[in-house]
Amino acid sequence: MKYGVWLVRLIFASWMIPAGVNHFVRLFPQPMGSQPLSHELIVALIDSNIFDVVKTVELVAGVMVLACSFTPLGLLLCMPVSFCVFWWDAPLEGFGSRAALFGYSVLACNLLLCLAHARSYRAMFALRSLPDGTRRSLVLGGRLLFGAWMLANGLNHFVFPLWTVPAGHTTAATQLMAAFAHSGLFSVAMLIELLGGALLILGVFTPAALALIMPVSTCALYWSVVLDRDPLLALLSIAAFALNGLLMLGHLRHYAGALEKHALTLGESRGEPTFGSVYADAGARIARGPYIAALITLLVAVGFYAHLVTGRTALYCNLVLLIPGVLLLNGRLRDMGRSASLLILPASLLLGAFGIWLKLVEPVGWLGHYVPGAALAVTTASALWACVATSAPAQPARQD
Repeated sequence: MKYGVWLVRLIFASWMIPAGVNHFVRLFPQPMGSQPLSHELIVALIDSNIFDVVKTVELVAGVMVLACSFTPLGLLLCMPVSFCVFWWDAPLEGFGSRAALFGYSVLACNLLLCLAHARSYRAMFALRSLPDGTRRSLVLGGRLLFGAWMLANGLNHFVFPLWTVPAGHTTAATQLMAAFAHSGLFSVAMLIELLGGALLILGVFTPAALALIMPVSTCALYWSVVLDRDPLLALLSIAAFALNGLLMLGHLRHYAGALEKHALTLGESRGEPTFGSVYADAGARIARGPYIAALITLLVAVGFYAHLVTGRTALYCNLVLLIPGVLLLNGRLRDMGRSASLLILPASLLLGAFGIWLKLVEPVGWLGHYVPGAALAVTTASALWACVATSAPAQPARQD
């Protein structure tokens, strides 16, 4: 079970990292949409600069998942982005389009990894939760006020409109609000406020409801303060964001699992090889059995990109997978009692090969033909040697 989770984790992280970097350093073409609604939305996101935030979240979340550092938090941060990727790729581009396959994959990977870390989120879904500290009546009042506010926003959109939704006072604010409305994402946001508000009033799943609403509160804050700059709307959005955040702080202990730095995933246990120890720990020792299982998992991820995604995008994703691959082999070499300097040759050859495949360097003469072949041969030989070599006895701890 855990190797299946590791595979999804490798695929998800190696996709998010180059997708985030690509916005700031162009690696491959940014899809602009083949349908009117998808094109309108992506243009509005880019023109409003909120796409900078989206891509930063992708990059940071990908690093957190790959480095096994605050992974549950990274997955939560990325969930709204993954949902928007799905929405853009499937409903807007077309459920039967090639883009939809990527949308399904991104959202499915994010959801599966969240389920694999269910123990980290368990406290957030407590049926009834008491706030921290002594000012519980104040937190209760704030929860009811915020819940009623969110519920009213949702009812205003879906049931009986009592006030007009702001369309924006600046070009950027109007463009983004129109794109959200036309694409249906604004209705999704209002549905979140409707359901979240109802849960808060009932006092059911309060920490989860607050976390669910927070991305909407953040987007509203950005739209009103950064783009629209209307004083009254800015004040309201600041108040909603602050109340959302303060209520989450009031239930902070329920987020302890989601804030754990080195969380175990489904199938992992203390004292046994984990994703972090085999793919992200430069000081770990990896025995032959766990090494072979982790190597096969990594190779399946490489094959996924090489044969199903293909192209320049796949090359950059596999370049990211070189990092856990090097750390995996390093851990095996340590267990064999060998020096990490043995990694220099295969790693250097692979970097040179990727430079040639991506056309980042112009090889001179025969190097363009022989460097990639040599890289694959040396790397394969190193990986196979590590599969058959025996472990060296552990060095006794030094006594001072």
